[in-house]
Amino acid sequence: MFHWLADATAGAHIRDTRLLIVAGAVWLTCCLWLWISASRHRRNIRAVPIRIHVAGTRGKSTVTRMIAAGMRAADMRVLAKATGSAPRLILPDGSEEIWARRGLASIREQIRLFRRAVGLKADALVVECMAIQPEMIWASETHLIQATTTVITNARPDHFEELGEEPGAMADALRWVVPTNGHLVVSDEAFTDALRKSAVARNCKLTIVSITGLDPHEANRAIAMAVCETHAIDATVAGPAIEAATPDPGHFFETRLTIGGKAIRFANAFSSNDVDSLAIRWNEIATSEAPVVLFNARPDRPLRTQHFMAYLASLPVRPKLFVTGDPLSFHLARRAGFSESDVRRLNATSATAALAELAGAAANDGMIWGIGNFYGLGLGLTAELEKHVPAC
Repeated sequence: MFHWLADATAGAHIRDTRLLIVAGAVWLTCCLWLWISASRHRRNIRAVPIRIHVAGTRGKSTVTRMIAAGMRAADMRVLAKATGSAPRLILPDGSEEIWARRGLASIREQIRLFRRAVGLKADALVVECMAIQPEMIWASETHLIQATTTVITNARPDHFEELGEEPGAMADALRWVVPTNGHLVVSDEAFTDALRKSAVARNCKLTIVSITGLDPHEANRAIAMAVCETHAIDATVAGPAIEAATPDPGHFFETRLTIGGKAIRFANAFSSNDVDSLAIRWNEIATSEAPVVLFNARPDRPLRTQHFMAYLASLPVRPKLFVTGDPLSFHLARRAGFSESDVRRLNATSATAALAELAGAAANDGMIWGIGNFYGLGLGLTAELEKHVPAC
């Protein structure tokens, strides 16, 4: 039947009409496969009546977890996916499992997530927004999530490599996450006139949550409570569950420990990886001595590193700075104004050795900060430090 194909492999010439038929068959097969996949995903979307899309610069993972906890307390079957410091799936019974990835992170994985939600007969799906570029945010919301409720925690400047360094670039990108005929819950910090216009254009109800003056935990809690309220969950039911929600693996915490006979305090802020969020934490913890700072730099975020170095160099009491990760961070620190004696490369490669090296540069009862990026050494240090956090 396919003798002409055998002739082709042997070097014979294929007629143009036959080649056209083959190309057309392949094209039709691909179109059919894409149509079937898209139809199946749309069906899965319709099978999950409540779809909550959580976006913003910081706090997405925590708010995702809090919303899911509040809804579970109201006897709803909720599936949630948090992709902040470490990708996790939070199941309807509150247990967690690692969200396995096949290759690099991609918004396409939301298709697999909906399949899982339908398999679990979930009443609600709470999913953290993974996209950064405006067009990908739009595609994620319009084609993959189709949220009934979208949440925007804040719009602090970050992801300069993708969005540029204009102050309003993040806020402008996030307006593409506004759902059509849905409900937008947004903090007053992130609310803009452009966001309001987008909500009006898409026939979207709007709830603005005041977080002014609140610390990060209180702000996240206020946003989660507002989302639960829009779903008719009483505050007396949602509140305790939200407060008891399991924190993200990279959540901020401060702990005291003794290393080599020296008492130190360590502020784990590896996930506060934008300057504005770090500044909020920094101002909460006063210190009279120059703190020690470990900056764990991502090689793919040189502009983020540059902004952090400018912030640290501008502090009234300049810290003793250690850098690890991207070697470029040392040169960016020097360019920001750190003298050669104020910045050094971390020699240690393990968490225990890093703590010893950092403690050696700190004063007794001095402050050490871990900032920049959770992965790599930040992950190891977090695991080591959590051993010293007092049990609640």
